Amino acid sequence: MKRILLLLLITLTIGVRAEEKATVDSHILTIKALQQEAVSNGDVEKLKEISTKLERLSTFGDKEWLVNYYLALNNYRISTIAYDDKEISEKYIESAKEAVQKSIESKDDFADSHALLSSILGIEIGFKPQLGMINGMKIGREIEKAKKLDPENPRVYLIDGTGKLYTPPMFGGGIDKAIGLYEKAAELFAKEKDKGIYPDWGKDEVYVFLGNAYKEKEDDSTAALFYKKALDVNPDYGWAKILLEEMAKPDSSEQ
Repeated sequence: MKRILLLLLITLTIGVRAEEKATVDSHILTIKALQQEAVSNGDVEKLKEISTKLERLSTFGDKEWLVNYYLALNNYRISTIAYDDKEISEKYIESAKEAVQKSIESKDDFADSHALLSSILGIEIGFKPQLGMINGMKIGREIEKAKKLDPENPRVYLIDGTGKLYTPPMFGGGIDKAIGLYEKAAELFAKEKDKGIYPDWGKDEVYVFLGNAYKEKEDDSTAALFYKKALDVNPDYGWAKILLEEMAKPDSSEQ
């Protein structure tokens, strides 16, 4: 009798764990879609709601490292969209840093987490310039680790390109270096297929950053082409729409 009860308990435990795994996976898929929609619309309040859902999901135990990655990405999005509000932006970039570090502690071989950390550290410098040298070295280490872990990951090159775009040439950055990395990312995005519960964001974003890079070179016609390409990928992408609207203003070239 005891043996039968033990077998029943084991069967129930396995069933509960399988159901929990399926629940976490389905939640992640739903959150990915909601996150993309909120980013497209620049909806900070919706992103805050998603952060709350992810914090709850992280208590489930299954795939905690991946849930923390998405929590970090979500808080990073809030920080960048709300960048003009220093208090909100700084609060969420610190939360993003904490979450991605938890993700890396749980799973150190996930390239997307290391790439995201490098970008978070870059934004942190904007709030704490005294961290420039320390974070600068960390950024280089994290992005190189991400490339070694997953050399075909387009988000790694997208994030590296953005870092180069806003880093002076004397410190290893520059517009042309950024463009080369963005072009590499675009090539890899073209090959990337739906990754299910894993990250696959950036297919639209890479063209906005290419446009921004050409805008820095004062090549507005090429910039506009890339903004339009971003909208070909994602017709609802609000940032690309705003940038095109600004370029269409009569005095946009004088600003």
